[in-house]
Amino acid sequence: MRLTIFILVCFLVSSSFAQKPADSLRDRYIERFPNYFFIWPVLKQRSASFEIVNLPAQSRKLAYKPNGNYGLGWGMYIFEIGFEVAFSVQPKESSQYLFGHSRVSDLQANILGKNWGLDLFTQNYNGFYRTDNLVTVPVDTPYPLRPDISIWNTGVNGIYSFNKNKYSIRAAYNFSERQIRSGGSFQLSGTVNTFSLRADSAIYGKNYESIFGTTPNFSKLDYTTLSVAPGYAHTIVLGNLFFNGSLSVGPAQHWVYFQSATAAKHESTLNSFVDFRLAVGYNSEHFFTGLSYVAQARNIKFEQIQFTSTSAIFKMVVGYRFREFGILKKRAWDFLPFGKKKTANSN
Repeated sequence: MRLTIFILVCFLVSSSFAQKPADSLRDRYIERFPNYFFIWPVLKQRSASFEIVNLPAQSRKLAYKPNGNYGLGWGMYIFEIGFEVAFSVQPKESSQYLFGHSRVSDLQANILGKNWGLDLFTQNYNGFYRTDNLVTVPVDTPYPLRPDISIWNTGVNGIYSFNKNKYSIRAAYNFSERQIRSGGSFQLSGTVNTFSLRADSAIYGKNYESIFGTTPNFSKLDYTTLSVAPGYAHTIVLGNLFFNGSLSVGPAQHWVYFQSATAAKHESTLNSFVDFRLAVGYNSEHFFTGLSYVAQARNIKFEQIQFTSTSAIFKMVVGYRFREFGILKKRAWDFLPFGKKKTANSN
């Protein structure tokens, strides 16, 4: 039985150097919960997929997707540190018959500050099914399967919001704060990552070479991406309901190596990176619930194709905040030696 553990660690960092007028403005838009601890069940789906599109016509698209990778678990925010643990749910036999079996190792850590965030990830997916935008698969018929394809994706995504007084990324994506007025912010997103793909045979086979070309019909692909992308994020608040959208698009430098039956090439290409985030939910003083979708896409053009790899996560949470009591009133740094020393000196 396949078992994958997803761990989400959120370190919430407060600034002790913020000026009082700025804090006063932020208090009118954003509410913190320093005297509460939270508990929530969570359902999530992670995915790492890729697409191949023919150039320049862009009339044909092959998409390669893993099967399933749902996780069910729980999360907690305590001592001002949040974490989630989710265990993967095995797809039904009927689903595996149609879409194949995917073996997954997907570990991510998310760090959220007052107006910034970091996503650290390492993913390994084995086994994909393929779709063709011009070919319809009959009902109850298995999709073309590629159990031989493996991908590795490792890197860091970052986001920085310029207006921390009127916009909270925490409120929409981990509920450690609450946005009480509508507000938004210009932002910068970025990524540094390495991607590798291996297959026992050519990625799309001879039947598609007349459409996508012979040279890029690779069985091995490696690339490194570096990008900084400007964007905007906004949260609309209606009572305790909220709707959040965030989009950053910018140039990305890719260093690519691919190997096919007819060629082995190194290329350096400038294309694009997209960071898209969407969240909707209900956030009151005690009860909160929400749906969120976060995706990053890297587009690479070489030879006669555009190759797009996408990492995405869909998450649903339902949680409740409780008043802290006893030892729960402590903070994580209170348990560290230097934290105790600092507390003693301040007295």
